[in-house]
Amino acid sequence: MREYMTLFLFALTGLVMQSTIFNHIALAGIKPDFVLILAIFFSILCGPRRGTIVGFLLGLLEDVYLGRFIGMNAFSKGATSFLVGWISRGAFSENLLIPIISMFAGTFFNSALYFLAGKALGLQWSMRLWLWNSIPLAIYNTCLVPFIYPRFFHLASRFNENRINPKFWDRFS
Repeated sequence: MREYMTLFLFALTGLVMQSTIFNHIALAGIKPDFVLILAIFFSILCGPRRGTIVGFLLGLLEDVYLGRFIGMNAFSKGATSFLVGWISRGAFSENLLIPIISMFAGTFFNSALYFLAGKALGLQWSMRLWLWNSIPLAIYNTCLVPFIYPRFFHLASRFNENRINPKFWDRFS
């Protein structure tokens, strides 16, 4: 329960940072998606079942916070978390390449699902705009992985001592 409360506080902090600080330091109009970053990290470390639930709930939190398109972020982040958790199952989560590759592919997949859900609901979004937003977002989120993942991994190892080897990351801190 303590890990979910910590994750909820991180997600809330990420949402507030996205809508305040990162509005002023966006790169080419693109801001990092901290909620997606948390959902993907959680899926890598905890697997597809728990990752899907957490991704869905964090996406729903984002939908409620933003107040538009309720359910689209919940759907796309839940499905992305499932896919990332399922693919990274059995992978060495200590290896930094796993979250880097997962973040780029997961962000791109999440953007595609969000775009397709919007098109299914009749929104007039262009494919070109989606591409110009999703690729820089995937790059931006991926560039943040080396700064955030070691700390997230270390924190997660405190909650789940049996699954993760925290000594691996001591070399980097």
